[in-house]
Amino acid sequence: MRTARRGTGRTCRSYTRPVDRRNFLTVTAAAPALLGRLNTAIDRMEIVSSHEHLLAESERISDKADFFTLVSHYLANDLVSAGAPAAPKTYAEFAPWWRASRLTGYGQALRIATKDIYGEEPSSAAAVARINSKMAAANKPGLYQSVLKDRARIRYSVLDDYWHGDPQRPDPRFFVLARKMDWFCSARQAADIRKMEEATGVSISGVGGLKKAMERRLEQSLEQGLVTLKTTLAYSRSLRFEVVSEQDAEADFEQLMKAPQPRPPERLSDHMFHHALALAQDKGLPVQVHTGYLAGNAGVLENTRPMLLSNLFTRYPKVTFDLFHTGWPWVHETTALAKMHRNVTADFCWMWVLSPAGARAALSEMLETVPANKILGFGGDYRYVELSYAHAKMAKAGIARVLGEKVAAGWCAEGEVLEVARMILHDNAARLFPNRKT
Repeated sequence: MRTARRGTGRTCRSYTRPVDRRNFLTVTAAAPALLGRLNTAIDRMEIVSSHEHLLAESERISDKADFFTLVSHYLANDLVSAGAPAAPKTYAEFAPWWRASRLTGYGQALRIATKDIYGEEPSSAAAVARINSKMAAANKPGLYQSVLKDRARIRYSVLDDYWHGDPQRPDPRFFVLARKMDWFCSARQAADIRKMEEATGVSISGVGGLKKAMERRLEQSLEQGLVTLKTTLAYSRSLRFEVVSEQDAEADFEQLMKAPQPRPPERLSDHMFHHALALAQDKGLPVQVHTGYLAGNAGVLENTRPMLLSNLFTRYPKVTFDLFHTGWPWVHETTALAKMHRNVTADFCWMWVLSPAGARAALSEMLETVPANKILGFGGDYRYVELSYAHAKMAKAGIARVLGEKVAAGWCAEGEVLEVARMILHDNAARLFPNRKT
């Protein structure tokens, strides 16, 4: 088998080529320079974030965020895991648990955010006071342009603004809209149905009415620029959604109308989720699915395994299922599903802070297993722009490291991995979740 001429930067070398000791030492010596070039090139790339929870800039400015606001998103979970009795609100409460948590992905994101943007690491109460002063000064119009576009080079993000009851069109300079239909899969009592009627203007006397209310909610969301459906039902139930007849779902509906149920009736939930997928297929919408690890410090983790979704992929062949968080810790399941099914993609949103080493290992395997046009390399999954910036920086560095290892190992050439980086950081998400306003 031929190998590429040295220096072409275009053709994949054969990975079967033996590497003698001299070649190994040459590759090792060249690695820092190679990594430096890749870091520089990838850092300059414009990217698309597949998933964010960022407040509108006007809401962020009125929110008066401070250092402990940043701590509250994700890092607080590690502090509690370390033993903190609750999310800290003072440096004295923060410091003991920070010493144990500062090397986690969440901890690194906070350090990068405060150091790069505000010039300080949270090393003392005085440093935190200076961070707060600088945050207050920066908390004004133009913050999002400065942090998201100028620093992070995020062209736009897919926004799940779950705290808004009704769908709202986000600022098209920064966002496109994702919305959930989970509400209609989660009713437990008659009061839930009454709220759905009020929100949609649809009378609901049975499953047929509930479906019409879901359809109306979808239309409301499309009117506000919806580009994808999303589900986080894994937080409350198993991701195995059986095919259930409308008659069986109706029996569950009648029960919840008679008396509150301890949890959403399973047959009704299954039936309504399948209806949501049928609507997505009809409208040509992808569906983002939370799989794997759950935010917080509790939850039934085994409910979230990606393999539980297997029956859906062939039943809805025109729906692209975007599997969030690579299903970590069940990354191999996501990898196998994305390799097997043309309508399954693997999404690294949250992963570079959730488990940086796990993200690198997952990407390394996927690049040798899954077509690169099915890998979405970054989604910040944060509520505050400073942390989305830090996550983007971590993702780019992690991706550069993995791609550099592929080049150094002779798997492919430098020019090729830059093309792959553009695909997984920009092109794939832009294709699935288009923003025609940017």
